[in-house]
Amino acid sequence: MNVAQWLRPAASSIRSRILVIALIPALLTEFGLVGYFTQRALTSTRDALEVRASNAARHLADALPYALVSGNVPLIQQRLKTESVHSQLARAHVSDAEGRTLTQVPISPTSRATLYRVKLPIYLPEAELQDGLLLPAPATPTLPLGWVEIGVSLDAMRVARTQTLWHAALLMLAALGVTGVLAWRLSSRFAGQLQHVGHVVGQLAHNELAVRTMLPATGEIGQLAAGINDMAQALQTHRGELEQRIRDATINLAAKKEQAERANQAKSRFFAAASHDLRQPLHALSLFVAALKACNQQAETTNLIDNIEAASSAMTLLLNALLDISRLDAGAIEARPQHFSLEPMLDELTARFAPIAAEKGVKLSHRSRHATLYSDPLLIERILDNLIANAIRYTDDGGVLIGCRQRGSQVRLTVWDTGRGIAPEHQENIFHEFVQLHNPARDRTQGLGLGLAIVSRLARLMGHRIDVRSRPGCGSAFSLDVPLGHARLIETPAASPPTVPGALATDALVVLIDDESAILRGMAELFEHWEIDLVVGRNAAEALHWLAALKRTPDVIVSDYRLPDDDGIAVIAQLRSTCGSQIPAVLVTGDTAPDTLRRIQAAELPLLHKPLRPAKLRALITHLIQQNRARMG
Repeated sequence: MNVAQWLRPAASSIRSRILVIALIPALLTEFGLVGYFTQRALTSTRDALEVRASNAARHLADALPYALVSGNVPLIQQRLKTESVHSQLARAHVSDAEGRTLTQVPISPTSRATLYRVKLPIYLPEAELQDGLLLPAPATPTLPLGWVEIGVSLDAMRVARTQTLWHAALLMLAALGVTGVLAWRLSSRFAGQLQHVGHVVGQLAHNELAVRTMLPATGEIGQLAAGINDMAQALQTHRGELEQRIRDATINLAAKKEQAERANQAKSRFFAAASHDLRQPLHALSLFVAALKACNQQAETTNLIDNIEAASSAMTLLLNALLDISRLDAGAIEARPQHFSLEPMLDELTARFAPIAAEKGVKLSHRSRHATLYSDPLLIERILDNLIANAIRYTDDGGVLIGCRQRGSQVRLTVWDTGRGIAPEHQENIFHEFVQLHNPARDRTQGLGLGLAIVSRLARLMGHRIDVRSRPGCGSAFSLDVPLGHARLIETPAASPPTVPGALATDALVVLIDDESAILRGMAELFEHWEIDLVVGRNAAEALHWLAALKRTPDVIVSDYRLPDDDGIAVIAQLRSTCGSQIPAVLVTGDTAPDTLRRIQAAELPLLHKPLRPAKLRALITHLIQQNRARMG
């Protein structure tokens, strides 16, 4: 294991790092000092033993010559014992010149391997008389009288080494303890400061910008704490400024939102009023045109009447498109998804647009696979109606194909054409209001530029994705992704009234309630040419007055919804109650407000929107009369 691996577990905190940094140098230093002084102590002990052994050997070598010459072995033995005790010898051995042992102090068997031996020769000293003193003569090479061998035990050195090591270990532990305590206190202070700073930073991170560090601004940690305090103060100041800006912006946004809501409410009120007030004259105009057309007997005025009817139809178409967009933007139209079969819808659309396509020399066809969809069939038909009309309008040669293809849980409806195509930079703008790329002169016969805007809003309302792929000169493909439905869940639609006029009974009587004089006159003219008896009134009381005078019960009640004193639902209920019969009734209105439409739907009354088509009104009246008389038997 290397040092880095050994340090890694201890490096989990600042405190442990400081302890490691403080203890490792101290430990290395103490080991070095212990080793040095222990080695010196052992060397001194060994030197002392060697000196003692050498001194004892020289002393015996000087003291034993005469005992050797005289052969006094007991004296030699006594001298050995005395020296052994005095110098703590482990071995003392004396031999003659031939090496024969004269005497010795025995050594213990356990000390044989731990002796320091010194062997010296024993010479007979020579002396000479100088100035009356006997002095040793200079040494001359002679044969030794014998040999003395001294052995000193090294056990003392081992004991000294053990004691030295123990003393060093205790000293090292004490030094490490002191160093550890100092390092721990230092690290605790340092770590405490850092923990305090870290706690403050954590509070700042949790948006508690009023907290500050409590450390003096001295040293590196103090400077760090001061910097954090400055940063916290700056953050608090900036947050205060931002909060003030946010409050100001919130107030401004609330004011603008309130203003926008008021504008939206005003817009809704305007369109609600426009839907009724603008439709009223158009409704009267369509009635007068129908009456004029019915009573016209002059061929030269027929073309003029047709032009008036075409202009009226164009105004009606534009008004309906504008009001449809406003209703979609205001959320007044609700999608009502159901399971329905696609093929009958495509058959009806193809049959409806086939004459228009044939007039332009464009081939119109469709390919379906008996697909079942889950969506609002009326809105899907409206989308396909606009896409097919656009495809035929902007295709000069070739054809238009309506197809479908299943893609997982979705069915992709696509309208292909071989028309003029759309440049990539314009493919997003075509879904905006009044955008017509190929009609800069705003020719009304080429459309109003509202079809794709309505398509986009309807698709968004139902949550369906619409896509366009096109290249200039190569045609376009508009696709709509609709959820797949289940054929077994298709509901059989109720039979709708005929859309062509039928034969009316000669004794049929219709009551018309409306507060507009022009509409009453137009209806009167129209019903007169239809040869239907008509009773008109501005309210329920006036209508009941004329019915009482005629002493007849009407076959159908036709009432405007918005009346001065009450609404059409209440008027119909009053007429039915007075006549004592559940008379079939029709509501006519130019109001498109969501609440109005929901109330009419809850009343379960047939509804016709102004301006209505006279033929559709006659067909509905005929159907209601025939249905009621069949029920009455």
